[in-house]
This record gives sequence, C-alpha cells and structure tokens, in this order.
Amino acid sequence: MGNGRYNKGAHQERLLSAELKGHGYRVVRASGSGVDGVSPDLVVLGATKKFALECKAWRKAPHLETTKFKIMQEWQAATNMPVYVAWRKPRREWRFFPLTIFRENPRGFSLLESDYDTGMELAALL
Repeated sequence: MGNGRYNKGAHQERLLSAELKGHGYRVVRASGSGVDGVSPDLVVLGATKKFALECKAWRKAPHLETTKFKIMQEWQAATNMPVYVAWRKPRREWRFFPLTIFRENPRGFSLLESDYDTGMELAALL
C-alpha cells in the first residue's frame, strides 16, 4: 500500500474514532493494523456494547483477502466481540456491515456496490 493511501486510511480511522468517542465510547486504534493484519483497525468499548471495526474509506466496494477475512472471523470468535466492516464512500457517511454478509469469491470476500445503501448507519450500530 502506498504511503499516501495509508495516511488517508489512518486519517479516516481517526475521524471515525473521534466520532465514536463523542458518543461516549472508548476506542482503541490498532496502529498499523493493515500492515500486520492480525487485528481490526478499531476496538470500540462501551458500558454495555463492545465491537470491532475494520475501516475502509473506499470509492469502490470493500474487498478483503481470504487471509485477512479469516483473521477477522477468528478475532471475532476469540473475543466474542462482533467485527464489522466500516465503509465510507467519498463525501458520504459511514456504513457498517457484519462479516456474515460478505460474499466469497476466488480472490477473497467482498461486498457489492449496491450494498452500501443497505449498511447500518452509525445510530443503528450504537
């Protein structure tokens, strides 16, 4: 991944983290999570709700390589904490998708462009 693309992604993660903190959650950002691939980007902790987010600020539908997707599934099982993919298109709001709706294909697991509008809004996630 190019440095500019990483910086853009890290910036988007920080913005989402700040938004979640504004709703009273504690957020742990896994720095470099896209590099080592062993944890989601954000771990979100509240008094009664806990979940993890893999963030994708992409124009096109998110795609996770099989290895990364399996790591997210294993992380979810080991922590008993749901993992969602947070997808934000340019100049649009974040939408949230459970791993169960990703479609397997020869290259990994993906959403479709049309899935964006069916994703959970932040209020529904919280």
